[in-house]
Amino acid sequence: MASKIPAFTSGLKPPSTSTSLSNLAKRRVPEIITSQPTEKRPRTTDDAHTSNTSSSRLVRSKSVSNLATAAPNSKSATLSRAPSSTLRPQASSTVSRPASRLTACANITKKVDSISNAISNKGVKAKPQTLESRMMIIEKRLGELETENAEKKDTITVLDSSKKSLEVHLKDKESAVNILSEEIDNLKKEIRTLEVSNATERSLLENKIRELEFQKSRAERERTNLEGELIASQKEIVGLKCSIAEMSSASAGMRAELEILQRQLNSEKTDNTQLRNNLSAATAEIQELQTRLRQEETLRRQLHNTVQELKGNIRVFCRIRSIIPSDKMASGKIPHLNVLHHRSLEVHKLNPDMTLNESSMNAPASGKGPSKFEFTFDRVFGPNSTQQEIFEELSQLVQSALDGYNVCIFAYGQTGSGKTFTMEGGAAGSESDGMIPRSVRLIFAACESLKSKGWVYKIEASFLEIYNEQIRDLLGSSGGNHEIRVVNNETIVTNLKVEEVTNEKQVHNLLARAQQQRAVASTSCNEHSSRSHSVLRLKLTGVNDDTAETSNGVLYMVDLAGSERLKESGATGDRLIETKHINKSLSNLGNVIMALATKESHIPYRNSKLTLLLQQALGGSAKTLMFVNVSPRENCINETVNSLRFAAKVNSCHIGTAVKNNS
Repeated sequence: MASKIPAFTSGLKPPSTSTSLSNLAKRRVPEIITSQPTEKRPRTTDDAHTSNTSSSRLVRSKSVSNLATAAPNSKSATLSRAPSSTLRPQASSTVSRPASRLTACANITKKVDSISNAISNKGVKAKPQTLESRMMIIEKRLGELETENAEKKDTITVLDSSKKSLEVHLKDKESAVNILSEEIDNLKKEIRTLEVSNATERSLLENKIRELEFQKSRAERERTNLEGELIASQKEIVGLKCSIAEMSSASAGMRAELEILQRQLNSEKTDNTQLRNNLSAATAEIQELQTRLRQEETLRRQLHNTVQELKGNIRVFCRIRSIIPSDKMASGKIPHLNVLHHRSLEVHKLNPDMTLNESSMNAPASGKGPSKFEFTFDRVFGPNSTQQEIFEELSQLVQSALDGYNVCIFAYGQTGSGKTFTMEGGAAGSESDGMIPRSVRLIFAACESLKSKGWVYKIEASFLEIYNEQIRDLLGSSGGNHEIRVVNNETIVTNLKVEEVTNEKQVHNLLARAQQQRAVASTSCNEHSSRSHSVLRLKLTGVNDDTAETSNGVLYMVDLAGSERLKESGATGDRLIETKHINKSLSNLGNVIMALATKESHIPYRNSKLTLLLQQALGGSAKTLMFVNVSPRENCINETVNSLRFAAKVNSCHIGTAVKNNS
């Protein structure tokens, strides 16, 4: 502190002595009145010591400026700044002593101001040593006042804590008083309720007494009336005796009428006998009609099979996939594919000298091959065809499976041409349902309707895939060795899980389980390309106890893996191996169909697992439908032409007459 004062006094100038002293007082004199701390807690000895030291320094650094600038009448204003809400009545005597200290401090400040004014008026230089000694005395005195003030604040804090505990105790007592008051009020209410209840019971007893008196008077009146009625009844008895005599004579006439009614009843019994005879005749006629209905069902099956044979036991449907946003066809048209008829379409091949985005329809033909190709199939479905329209053509083959024939339906085409959508469809239970969900729905509906004709069916389902010439069970546990065998003219797969299904929902659950396990990978042709052949097998065994007929049909629903050229697929590593196996199995499928068409002595079923599995569904005892799916993309035209050429060869085949399976 002493080191700071010389530096301050050395800068004083005589003309502004009073102003400098005032500024010094503002900077050096600590502020006495401080605000009450907002947070109060019990103080320990260390806390008290720390609080005294820190508050002393804080007050010493701030308080003089307020005292130096205060007016002579600022005593009351200074005192009023103290937080009155924290002062308790019982601490008033304690607070009055710091107030006297404040008054003394204010007087000292006034003296400093008066000295400053006197020096300024007289123009006499103040002696720095005298001022410094006085300032030291003032600061010492202020330090003592600050210490006392801190002690008083601690006392106030203790009193505040006592007050709070007393307030809490008071609140507890007030709560107890309130509870007792509520109990008193409740007792008063109960007393009033009992009083009201007693008054009500008294009024009820009075009403009951009055009611009993009224009943007594009414009973006396009734007794009087009954005596009068008794006299009247006696007179009536005399009259009834006379009436009995009259009725005796009338009964003779009634007996005569009864005899007439008995004769009529006998006549009606005769009529009932005749009605029973008519009913027996009608029952016999119904049985005869049911027999004829069963015979007609058998005839219907024969005629249905004849119609299917006339259409061909191997048929080919062509479907052009609908345009999707990823195709990036702004016009919504497919310029290189033109459906000429419901059985034919035309393909305009790109000019080899043009880019893939250019259309060759208006380009002159070059010497590198024809610019257009025309293909004919059993049905051609354009990009706007719905799943229902396609299933209407397919449903006749599903009926053949119920009639006891082996039926194979498979989708063929390049990757991304819509095979899986055609077979499985989109969201379950919507218009986009594929051929598999719709076929299952038709099978269970037909089984229900055939019950009235005596047919009862047992349906068994299995689902597998052929991946890299290895069979994987999509319904059972992974792993296991699976072999294809022919037992009793039926193709079976060893260790394959087969489940009996009784409703459509169970089949949908099987499809969902199988879909989660199917092998899928990414190629340049399709980001989600199926890399395996999936085969759903439904065995339909029917028995008719009335006619002793049986049927054993098998329906194969096959979603073939996408065909794609190695150069265009960009496959490498494992994808390259997969593509080779896929193309080899599809090539062997074509060879088997060609061998069946030319009636060769040896059919190469064993060249691939796919043809070996489907041998019972491809030969002369089966009906086969092939979907050739083509993409609307212009850059896929070469693969489209290859798929259509293969399908055209299959469509030209005739594999013979289908034979019904009987047990």
